[in-house]
Amino acid sequence: MRIGLILILFIILIIISCKHTKPQQVAKNSENTTRLEIQISENLETLALIFNLSEAGDIQFNGNPAPRAMLSRTLTKEFAQFKNHEAVNIVNYLLNNDFVDLYDILLSLYYTPLPEFKQYSEFPPIYYENDSLSPAEVKAVFRKFAISVGQFYKDAHMHDFFNQSGKPLYDKLRKEVDQVKPDNRYIGLMESYYGIRRISYHIIVSALSFNGIGRSKTITTKEGKNVYQFVSSNPKTESDTIDLQHLDSFTIGYTDKKYFREIAIHELGHSFFQESLRESQEIREKLKEIGYLFTDSLRYDMLNQGYIDWPMCFEEHLVRLGEIKMAELLGDNDFALTYEKECLNQRGFVYMPAMKAILTQYESNRNTYPTMQDFIPVLIDSLKSRHPAKSI
Repeated sequence: MRIGLILILFIILIIISCKHTKPQQVAKNSENTTRLEIQISENLETLALIFNLSEAGDIQFNGNPAPRAMLSRTLTKEFAQFKNHEAVNIVNYLLNNDFVDLYDILLSLYYTPLPEFKQYSEFPPIYYENDSLSPAEVKAVFRKFAISVGQFYKDAHMHDFFNQSGKPLYDKLRKEVDQVKPDNRYIGLMESYYGIRRISYHIIVSALSFNGIGRSKTITTKEGKNVYQFVSSNPKTESDTIDLQHLDSFTIGYTDKKYFREIAIHELGHSFFQESLRESQEIREKLKEIGYLFTDSLRYDMLNQGYIDWPMCFEEHLVRLGEIKMAELLGDNDFALTYEKECLNQRGFVYMPAMKAILTQYESNRNTYPTMQDFIPVLIDSLKSRHPAKSI
């Protein structure tokens, strides 16, 4: 009887110990697991080519004359015979009727791999808001679009291009990206810090797309959220002349680590604020309480960087502080210090010192605040206390 009681007590102690250590073990394992996939998407490449051949491509190429995007121009000329293909004509229709924007190539990520190209996840609601068509009719338009893209893939022999004739070019692209890709621990550290985990993370690179573009998508499936960050080549480092017969004679434009980090890692950071700052009406309403912090001088600095309102400005503060924290955790203190000074003194993120100080409360009380979303209301209240309206 006594032995049985001791055994029961021992089992209880083990269970309690596991409950206390499990979060730390998960964080440690997460930090050492590489779940960031850097990839070339045949879906996106094919749609980029179709957009290049469409009126959107004409606008991009004419509005940004050579030597901008020389690789994209050169590759597109290889497929000039398909400029009147049904897929190109449908993209022109979508553009002219406000179904898509000027370079909406990330729509390709909502579809299964070509040539099947069947939509597996709903577009954001804005795509179904049309003045003349119902949501059901809009979906019918996009079904026709998907069929045409699949047919273009077959007619233009895109599979052969990606896997045979164009393979050396894409091998070169991968080699360039290998030199600038982020530390393998980055995703695990972000997940541990923000207390949020996604199903997958992808950085998509491209040879066919117009350069100088960075965009992100978070696509939700029944399994969870998948984060995609698209990074086109850097127009400042892509070669002005392209000779596809001599691949060593030019660079594609993935050679600048700072450029890659600023677009890829910065935007991945934004994905961790999807629920709190974009989907939570409660937090968005609370953020209005300190809207007075968006002063005229701050608005001027933010507008010059494309940030048009206070919620965007607030989120940019947090994302940049996250970048600094990740750099510190990775031991890159020189970058952390330099980047913090740049954000404060050159880019005008004036609330970074106060927010950084407040975040120490989050970092030291993770049992109380398991996720950043749990802490943001506290952050807002603390900012309100430090910078009351009467002091502005």
